[in-house]
Amino acid sequence: MNLPTFSNPEENIKALGIYEGMIIADLGAGTGSYTIPLAEKVGESGRVYAVEVQKEFLANIKNTAAARGLKNVEVFWGDIERLGGTKIKDGAVDAAVIANVLFQAEDKSGLIREAKRLHPEGEFIVGDATALLFPDESFDIAYSFAVIHHIPGDELRALFVREARRVLRPNGTLVLTTWDLWSPRHIGTLLANVAKNLLRFAPTNIKDIFLPLGKDHTLRYIHAFTRQELSALLAKNGFTVVNIEIIPHGKKESNIVVVAKRT
Repeated sequence: MNLPTFSNPEENIKALGIYEGMIIADLGAGTGSYTIPLAEKVGESGRVYAVEVQKEFLANIKNTAAARGLKNVEVFWGDIERLGGTKIKDGAVDAAVIANVLFQAEDKSGLIREAKRLHPEGEFIVGDATALLFPDESFDIAYSFAVIHHIPGDELRALFVREARRVLRPNGTLVLTTWDLWSPRHIGTLLANVAKNLLRFAPTNIKDIFLPLGKDHTLRYIHAFTRQELSALLAKNGFTVVNIEIIPHGKKESNIVVVAKRT
């Protein structure tokens, strides 16, 4: 199994079954990391609607699409968390892509409702990752992208992993990613947290920090996992780690990506 596949938009798009001629909505398109390869995949007979609240991102997407000769990209300045906020017609798309966005959404249910309006045939479920709605042994593979580091406390994180194990079939696969905050962009924040703990200004786990996220820059809790800690957490809760790597994301950020098997 090739780990980088799970953090690579082009490879993920292949796995999604996107084909030529489809109409796709990229909700929360950001810098266009999915918009552009989606447009290349659906071809001239298809279309990609890139929806984003930050206008500078939309300008970048338009410029990138033009530079690559892609004429099948339309950008929409809209609110993906409000019903009708994307300004796209009901049932207008064959698929809706929500990549690296849901964890930042203030109104997750609103985002799912809007995605459902655009693609009524799709099935979307919002739930508690520590108390999943699915029966035991329901799946052969489970994906968790950028979630576990937002779960506070050792007990809840262990419960999250045990729930993933519960819904997986024997020898099922868990693909899990978490932000690597021990990277150049965030190492200063972590070191400052260490100093505060030493001075007793913030007597908490030194790996627990708050960072401004989302369009409103709301402070969000994040646990700064290391590879060793994540491996130990999985091993203690019923998984065997098959592979774990740190994969760069841009020049200053990276993700920890794990593939584990239910034991």
